[in-house]
Amino acid sequence: MTPPLGTETIVTPEGLELHFQRATAAERLVALVVDLGLVLLGGLVLALGLWFTFGAGAVLLVLFLLRHGYFVWFETRWHGRTPGKRLFHLRVVRSDGGPLTVETVLARNLTREVELFLPLTLLLQPDALFADHTGPMRALATLWILGFLFFPLTNRHRLRIGDLLAGTRVVVSPRVALARDLADVRAGGTAPEAVFHFTPEHLSVYGEHELTVLEDVLRKARRGTSDPVVAEVCRRICRRIGWTDPAAIGNQHARFLRDFYAAQRQHLEHRLLLGKRRLFKVARPERR
Repeated sequence: MTPPLGTETIVTPEGLELHFQRATAAERLVALVVDLGLVLLGGLVLALGLWFTFGAGAVLLVLFLLRHGYFVWFETRWHGRTPGKRLFHLRVVRSDGGPLTVETVLARNLTREVELFLPLTLLLQPDALFADHTGPMRALATLWILGFLFFPLTNRHRLRIGDLLAGTRVVVSPRVALARDLADVRAGGTAPEAVFHFTPEHLSVYGEHELTVLEDVLRKARRGTSDPVVAEVCRRICRRIGWTDPAAIGNQHARFLRDFYAAQRQHLEHRLLLGKRRLFKVARPERR
């Protein structure tokens, strides 16, 4: 089925398709304004403290580190969110479904120097860029610089050049809530006894995001998803978590997934009570 317009489709390393609502240019702009306001506020406080002690050079260096370190620190620590993005429920994700790394976040944010701050300098203080240059060369350079600023309007995904280089997308990320456990309640309302049991090491791989995907698979299976699909998901999970005896599952693929769902959910809820939340899976080499 073709996803609706405005939807980003991310294929995870396990081969599962995840659908997100694409962040609009207006949403990204408003979130950016909030973030830049916080950066400006912090920069003014630091500038007042450094100007008379270390001079203008130190102030410019600190402002450079602040405006880039702000985005890198928050997007790395807050799973792709800054205070501005968090306020408007936006999140940076990788287009290949993998986890955000420091290198990825650095790549998408360092380009902001030429995508945003250079055009702002052009608009506010053009003589600082062109000095005594006039005529056609100045007009051509102006169009070239403004092209960086308006580049997101030239593609339907609203990607910055930094997004293209880093392989990232900005999507709408509604608050994640673990739904009622569909795997542990039968028609009579009693919890079934688990057939398959999992160790903490098995349950330490996946996070809330993957649990939600698994829940979607199980719900579709209840509506008649073919057995080969459920078996393939089961096989991929076994390989990812290092299940030692996949052959022992036999034809009980759906039961294995329900038992894993129930155990994984209980594990994540227990961690959440301890203040240890995991949204995405950890990087772990696949076992073949």
